Amino acid sequence: MCAKRQRRCPALLAIREEAVEEWAKAETFEEVRSCWARLGGRTTLHRYGRRYFSELARRRRTAVRGS
Repeated sequence: MCAKRQRRCPALLAIREEAVEEWAKAETFEEVRSCWARLGGRTTLHRYGRRYFSELARRRRTAVRGS
């Protein structure tokens, strides 16, 4: 995990570079959208770790049940 505002993290820069390469190969809008969605997920995973997603899902399930 890296600090939230750390923009020069080597791992995060590599993730971004891979996303740009994948995006450049995309041929349809759907493929481009998928590339950028994956970049967002991988960036969040790197910054906050796997526990962030499980906590997010748990909070969402709790909110849905409470409605």
